[in-house]
Amino acid sequence: MAPSIPSAKITLSCPLFAADFDPRNHGLLLVGGGGGEGRSGVGNKIALLNTSKRYEISEIVNVELSRDEDSVTSLAVAKSADESMVALAGINSSQAEQQKGNNRHLRSFELEYPPRKNEKQVAEPEDEEKKNNKKKTADPERKTKALSQASLFRTNVGKLKPGEKVDTYQRLLRLSPYRDVDSPRIGAIATGLAPSGEIVLFNVTTAPQPTDVIGRIRLSADEEAEDIDIIDAEDGNFLVAYTNGTDVHIFKVSASSRKSDASPDVKLVFSIPRTSSAKPPKFRALRFVAPDTLLLLQNAADRAGSELVLLSLPSSSASKGKIIRRKRLRRAIKIGLGLDVVSLGAGEKNDQQHLIAVAGSDQSIEILTLDYTGATKTYGKLAGYTTLSQVHPFSMTKICFSQYRPPPHPVTASTPPQYVKLVSISLGNTVVVQTFPLSPWPRGGALTPRYVLKIPGNPDFWETAFSCFVAIVVIAISCLFLQAFTEIRGGTPPYLGATEWLPTGLRNRIARPYMFDENNRPLDWAASSASSLSATGSSATDVPQAQVSSILTTNEALGNLFKARKENQQQQQQQDEEQISSHIIIQHDPEQNSLSAQEISHSHLDQNDVSSKHNARKWEDLKPEEQERWKRVLSDAGHWAVDEGEQVLKGIFFGQLGGIVGAAVGG
Repeated sequence: MAPSIPSAKITLSCPLFAADFDPRNHGLLLVGGGGGEGRSGVGNKIALLNTSKRYEISEIVNVELSRDEDSVTSLAVAKSADESMVALAGINSSQAEQQKGNNRHLRSFELEYPPRKNEKQVAEPEDEEKKNNKKKTADPERKTKALSQASLFRTNVGKLKPGEKVDTYQRLLRLSPYRDVDSPRIGAIATGLAPSGEIVLFNVTTAPQPTDVIGRIRLSADEEAEDIDIIDAEDGNFLVAYTNGTDVHIFKVSASSRKSDASPDVKLVFSIPRTSSAKPPKFRALRFVAPDTLLLLQNAADRAGSELVLLSLPSSSASKGKIIRRKRLRRAIKIGLGLDVVSLGAGEKNDQQHLIAVAGSDQSIEILTLDYTGATKTYGKLAGYTTLSQVHPFSMTKICFSQYRPPPHPVTASTPPQYVKLVSISLGNTVVVQTFPLSPWPRGGALTPRYVLKIPGNPDFWETAFSCFVAIVVIAISCLFLQAFTEIRGGTPPYLGATEWLPTGLRNRIARPYMFDENNRPLDWAASSASSLSATGSSATDVPQAQVSSILTTNEALGNLFKARKENQQQQQQQDEEQISSHIIIQHDPEQNSLSAQEISHSHLDQNDVSSKHNARKWEDLKPEEQERWKRVLSDAGHWAVDEGEQVLKGIFFGQLGGIVGAAVGG
């Protein structure tokens, strides 16, 4: 059963392309988008949303942007304070400005939060008209302020030819993780639709300028960065990774660098193997799981599916990365559209769980977990947690987790519940936020637990052992039911006594009574093989089983003798069976495959003589399954009916069903 995930949704006035949570408060979400330049009816905007409630989203700040410029294509929260935040956005200048070689694509905004509802104003009372006028004039100025506009891409330098259109835009904007107010952060931006791709690294400030650039990577012609991610390195620098779709590169950069045109020492750590027979897959997105581990979203060619790849980064400059885990996503996901990872707090033994979200082309979101064991320094399997189906009516453009900040230790009863949020936005103007509640682990009231979404699973060995055990149990149960069914149908000896498990009425309808010889062979088979033994000289085990219904009866004397036997029993109820002066020998003709009856005087023979000479037994001495067998044989041959009862059969000698079928009847 899929877990219940609280979800909230809101629809805004324009298609959305970018989103980011406030790193200090996951109850505040920034989204941006628009219709671009010159599109009538669809404006460009940045909106600050309140996502503190699990089932409700409200709009608290709305920044209407110029319709003469492009829409918001990338967005990130650069700085966060108690009363405001600074956001960086990718917004192209107008086409007229770009024709002049001036595209100020990196914008900076300050958004002030509105006052809280419980905030009390100490000012003197004002009449209603003054309050309304003050609100109209002061609120817009107080809530939003444009701080800077800058052009950092070298590809935009130089004037264009008259009439030449510019398609280059700031496709990617990625900032290093937020630690605290005083910790430095760097950012990376990358071009989209550029003749020659470019990645620019810069120090994150409230108003980034070209002087803040600390590195620049120029890609080859028709090469672009598909995705970028940044993480803190162990030596105090920053580790940056990017992919162009087929190759994965990493490099280190320092926030103190002031070389704006310096190219970092980029290292190729992994390449998708290229084959001449098929189109290679492509990497769509990547995220750091740890400084030495990357998670990549890979799409197969021709919309043939998507998978996650966990890549271990090399420790030396000479080696390459190694794939340590793969996870094939559902078949319904033809293409993976987006990826994000959030790392939960590590425990005392450095164990940690990572949450993974993948946006699919079927408007669904896959949620997975990845566990890290600190003692062995190994990762577990990419384990599926749940699938969020039909999240949006149109294709998703962005997904991202809120940043998780573990609570201080020790954990007490006053520690608030822990959770992370996931936002997804779409071309259909919709914003959906899911809330994932976390649980302390290990359980039992530990004072220094770590938090997890999914209880860590068993190691691989125990998972394999459990799967084998379940398979053995299923096979054993299947064999048990098969044996019971064959017993009920009469195909095997009653080892389990399965016929006794059914009610009498149901057993009579389903069960088919068989008798078996001393070698546990069905006597149907032995009887049908008798006619072929003399001709072929083969043993009984070489002859296939025949049905009893193939035995035909050409002599009606047997039925008459049964009737006479019944009348004789009524006349001689007080006499002993030893007074019977004659016996009837019933024989099977293998050539004609029929039954014949012959009455012979045996007054001088006792019961033992009859049994030994004719290999026959009395009805009372037969086993229940043999009785059922003979009743069916006699009934099919028309010599005995069920309504006549078993009384007419008592005292009759029945021969063994084998190579010769026969019965001796006391008369």
